Amino acid sequence: MSLRSVNTARACGVGMALALLSLFSGGGAHAADLMSKAPPVPYTETDDFWTRPYLFGDLGRTQLKERGISLALTLGDEAVGNLSGGNRNTATQAGQLFFQAKFDMAKLAGIHGGTVGLTLVDRFGRNLNDEAGIPALQLTNEVFGRGSILRLTELYYSQKLFDDRLELKGGRLPVGSDFFFGLCEFINLTFCGGQPGNIQGGYIYNWPVSQWAGVVHYNFAKEWQLSVGVYDANPNYLTTSDSATYFLPGVPGSSPASGVLVPVEVVWAPSGPLNGTWRFGGWYDSASTIDGGLPGIIAISPGTGGVSDQNLGDSRGRYGVYESILQRLTVEGPKAQGWYTFLNTTVADHRTSYQDYQIAFGFRHTGTFASRPEDEVGFAVGTTHVNTAALTPNAGGNEVPIEAWYGWQATGWMNLKFDAQYVMHPGGRGYNAAGVKTDNAWILGLRTLVHF
Repeated sequence: MSLRSVNTARACGVGMALALLSLFSGGGAHAADLMSKAPPVPYTETDDFWTRPYLFGDLGRTQLKERGISLALTLGDEAVGNLSGGNRNTATQAGQLFFQAKFDMAKLAGIHGGTVGLTLVDRFGRNLNDEAGIPALQLTNEVFGRGSILRLTELYYSQKLFDDRLELKGGRLPVGSDFFFGLCEFINLTFCGGQPGNIQGGYIYNWPVSQWAGVVHYNFAKEWQLSVGVYDANPNYLTTSDSATYFLPGVPGSSPASGVLVPVEVVWAPSGPLNGTWRFGGWYDSASTIDGGLPGIIAISPGTGGVSDQNLGDSRGRYGVYESILQRLTVEGPKAQGWYTFLNTTVADHRTSYQDYQIAFGFRHTGTFASRPEDEVGFAVGTTHVNTAALTPNAGGNEVPIEAWYGWQATGWMNLKFDAQYVMHPGGRGYNAAGVKTDNAWILGLRTLVHF
């Protein structure tokens, strides 16, 4: 597809999202990922520019939600600068504009438990790792990636049955919409989104990439849920040139590496004041293993999650296991104020993984000051390991990022996060692709989130 055609499709998609928002709002007079944080106050009619939850006001969204239509248009941006490390000191920026709509079929069509969901994501900007020459395994501005195009990220139908104990869901979905750890409060990718997709991005596609899938969620006890999914594991979903796949819910062309990805997950969600979400799961992918020069080892491009297309191997099947814990530690106010902690661990198949495990641990506190109950602070440390079987200068090394931020709820509709990262041994042992030793990296950043 020509650049002109891609830009035309992108413009039409954004226009469609804005037109839908305008149309529904006039008629009326939610991972997964980064930027999924809802406005700090519920839907409300208010003329106060600084405290209302949306920049442009309610625009009839309250009435629409009562009728079964929920709409959101959100801009997320990450500006980051490299103070030291890499090849040069520079700054860059990346972000995404995304439109989300949910249709309650009980209110709209009398189908109890039915929901239709739509998400469009338009990404833009540049990768700091590339611009500054930081050979990191994980992105230091996580919102970058998968093309500066408008993607169909979700288009699904969900049906709940048996007093909502069983949910059947199907359509175009990212794996992280229903599995793994979906929160994204940090700017370093180590601490953001579905962790298995962070280290296995060649075949596990996090937001904003979607694929045809079917998912079953079953609540077999009050605080317990079992989930199983089947995803079309075709690498052609990663296309940035075929709008019939990335923008429309088409079926991508066949690939010799195609197969199915099957994640299985058990969730324990303790209720009460100290609530939490404890996920334990694993996955199996039946696709042919792509060999990047070593028998059975996938060649992952550091910082991109990309996969080499060299030398298709004969071996099939790859797998992994993970846990993801998000737990509230204290209760300090009526609006979720208090301390929270998280611990994520993913271990991938050693035969086929360049990055074979990742661990992330951190804390977040909401209600930092009594006079600012919506402000937050966060701190995290993690590690990503390079497989010892990989014949590279980094073989067996660990990349260790440390990150801290202060989140300022500047208005009801805008949140700013002032961020600092220190990445030790970028790339594993701190070598670039040429085998040259690089310094640890100091990075400052600002994340801006605006709800329109």
